[in-house]
Amino acid sequence: MQLQEYFDQLAPTWDEELTRERLNCLSNIVKELGIEPGYYVLDIGSGTGVLLPFLITELGEEGKIVALDFSAEMLVQGKAKSSPPIVDFVQADSMAIPLADDSVDLAICNSAFPHFDDKARALKEIARVLRNNGRLVICHTMSRETINRLHQSIGGIVASDLLPDESQLRGLIKQAGLKITYFEDSPERYLVIAQKLAQAPN
Repeated sequence: MQLQEYFDQLAPTWDEELTRERLNCLSNIVKELGIEPGYYVLDIGSGTGVLLPFLITELGEEGKIVALDFSAEMLVQGKAKSSPPIVDFVQADSMAIPLADDSVDLAICNSAFPHFDDKARALKEIARVLRNNGRLVICHTMSRETINRLHQSIGGIVASDLLPDESQLRGLIKQAGLKITYFEDSPERYLVIAQKLAQAPN
């Protein structure tokens, strides 16, 4: 079974995993990001659109959200919920994002980063679409240790879908031309914020 097929099968029941505590955690993370009306936000691995209500609240009717996922069925579930015209649903892989260079203010990766097959390549692709000083957010509603243990216990195709340790992650992010500005790994949540380093004009 391919990973895409695995998530297609999970899509219809995915939202059953969402507890009030997890939703509150995600709401708080989004509020802390200082998103402003007019932002162009890329929701990578958007799944059933869990983050969309929180992002929409911050943006209002100004700005743009691209909900990107490689699972068609996850996007079907997301589209079935009401969303304003500022939201576009796009089926694509994180290693081939169909957006222009330097176009995104904020790329947020909730509960998706461990599943990236080539994390170094995905980070470079995310960095490509970020504007100078744009930010990447990697977040989960549990600690790295808990996430990794969960994936290993599920086994099968996700058994090796793990979050790298802090040292490895810092190295990967630096190679992509990003710089970590915030790192938190607590029992309640995992939150990494990295900024694209401004490049001098040619």
